[in-house]
Amino acid sequence: MKDFLYPDAPVHIDASKLVPSAGFRKQAVKVIIGIVLFLLTYLTLLAAAIALAVLCCWAGIWVISAGFSTMAIIIGAGLLALGGSVLFFMIKFIFAISKDENSGRVEVTEEQQPRLFTFIRQLTFETNTQFPRRIYLSPEVNACVFYNSSFWSMFLPVRKNLEIGLGLVNSINISEFKAVMAHEFGHFSQRSMKLGSFTYNANRIIHNMLYDNKGYAAFLEKWASIDGVLSIMAVITVKIAEGIQWILRGIYKLINKNYMALSREMEFHADTIAASVAGGNNLATALSRIELAGGCYSVCISTASERLKEKKITRNIFQNQLVVCRTLVSKHGLALKNGLPEVTSQFINSFSSSRINYKDQWASHPSLEERTQHLESVGMDAVANQTSAWAIFDNTAQLQEELTEKVYRSVELEKDLVPYDAEEFEKWYIERREAYRLPDTYKGFYDERYISIKDWDLSLVKNTPVPATRLEELFTEENGRLYTTIRNNESDLSLLKAIQNGQMEIDSFDFDGKKYKCKDSAGIITSLEAEIAAGHEKLAQLEKQAFAFFYRISENKEMLLEQYQSFIDFSKRTENFTGLLNRISQVFQPFFRGSVSFQQAEAIIGGLKENEEKELKQQLQSFMEEEIITESSPDNLLKRCREFVQSQYAYFGALQLHNEELNTLHSIGFPVLDELEEVRFRYYKQMLLTQLDMHKRYTAA
Repeated sequence: MKDFLYPDAPVHIDASKLVPSAGFRKQAVKVIIGIVLFLLTYLTLLAAAIALAVLCCWAGIWVISAGFSTMAIIIGAGLLALGGSVLFFMIKFIFAISKDENSGRVEVTEEQQPRLFTFIRQLTFETNTQFPRRIYLSPEVNACVFYNSSFWSMFLPVRKNLEIGLGLVNSINISEFKAVMAHEFGHFSQRSMKLGSFTYNANRIIHNMLYDNKGYAAFLEKWASIDGVLSIMAVITVKIAEGIQWILRGIYKLINKNYMALSREMEFHADTIAASVAGGNNLATALSRIELAGGCYSVCISTASERLKEKKITRNIFQNQLVVCRTLVSKHGLALKNGLPEVTSQFINSFSSSRINYKDQWASHPSLEERTQHLESVGMDAVANQTSAWAIFDNTAQLQEELTEKVYRSVELEKDLVPYDAEEFEKWYIERREAYRLPDTYKGFYDERYISIKDWDLSLVKNTPVPATRLEELFTEENGRLYTTIRNNESDLSLLKAIQNGQMEIDSFDFDGKKYKCKDSAGIITSLEAEIAAGHEKLAQLEKQAFAFFYRISENKEMLLEQYQSFIDFSKRTENFTGLLNRISQVFQPFFRGSVSFQQAEAIIGGLKENEEKELKQQLQSFMEEEIITESSPDNLLKRCREFVQSQYAYFGALQLHNEELNTLHSIGFPVLDELEEVRFRYYKQMLLTQLDMHKRYTAA
């Protein structure tokens, strides 16, 4: 194959680093000890279950043969079922098969993708592992090796399937693609220890016994419904099963905790395998790019859902992903190399502002920072080939469009949808971003929130003392970050409370770089609560000072007052409408719980029609008259509102609920609320733009 591309491996490979680490072996020993402990306990319980089954079988046959009456047969059958059910509970995992299913996957063949198959075949040779049983493509930013797992897969060889997400392919170069695939194969390489696979399956078996019991419970329920005596036997069976679970649950917790720690070591080991064949530098850059790509893909999924409301459907979500990525690159000043952003782990970590650092003993994957540091310590790098990973795929445009269709697999699509391409998406996306973008002059002070002014008395607030004499003194970088700082502190406060309440299994944590024991969290919580309260107080004061500053310099003070008051008034309307929707939801709660008599239903519906429905119709009518809801509103909202306002729904009659009418009432308000929030933001942005315009006039005078 003349145009076959395959990046080089590192020139120097340290074979000693391919040997599983001391940490790997230590965690493996812990897992083995836990499994042995579990097996000993399980075999003891199994022996007891067999003895119980034999005893119940003997007793059941004796009861039936001794009495040979209907009741004797029922009791005997109950005893036989009791013994059999307990024994089956102990061995049912043998028959369980765990299928890894994803309706978004599409299998590809070597005839369809010859270059991809040649690439993967060469990589399996380098990693010394088997070629995948099947290769699938999916739309996601992901790559994984998977297979259907059962009890027997612990002992019998199982060929794995490979899934490649095109959202990932779209975001990395060919050297990075090789590194990511090598990491996946590294989990099953002959250089990698097989214990991880064994413990994974053992863990699933234990989980099946403890938690995956829906079918078993349904069987007992049917059995119990036959006769009262059998019901008693079923209750006894349940109690015995619960006792077995209680004994095993503590051991499972120990095994699972050790398994999670082993999984972390397995990730590091697979990273080392990948570094040996593709370069640790290439895997490190891939991991950072994948983090960014995942966020961009999520934005595209969200916007695809939005555009469906406008009867628009995307032809190629992967081109849209690149549009979103380029926008982020421009916003954050990142460099591009062959169309892909230069992303570092430091850049990714800059979006995490927690002051708390701890090692989660239940985390199955190391953090991006930990993996990057590990890859740097391995010291096996390779020259990066900047060619796009798409270079090893055939018919890429057709492939992208085919997998884009899978994005909509869970949605029932209408027939009159209009497709849009990347150019139209880019124009729409940029216009939308600009519509919600606030002036940079404010340094982010007003971003991602509304100021808390609903209780302001503008005639008093306008006289607030303002220490700042210039705009730059008021809207500093520090003040611009204040709201984000408060929000991050509130998130840390929740985490600290979880630590204090024992919800997180850790021994210690770092706060602001200083180490603390969990018992010391109370003092930090008190301090952080005071810091948050002071932050909110400062933010509220700055908001008033900003208004007073612009009021003082404005040549048209009435206009500024009018815009602020308009925002206050519309905010109140929006919040009142939200409250109305919440009240309607509360009215529905008894119906969802299924605990309403016909008389109660009539009373509830009567109150609903007299109060909430009447108020909802009045508000919808006013929104239509004020053209807040118009022909351009999505989902035929104007037509739906008109029909609802003119309707005479009964909601209840002939001793049953009219579900279609109730669903209409319950659902009509939420798209209207979306429209209100759009208008509210326009008031907000216009108010802030007016302030700046007044300042420009003031400085120009």
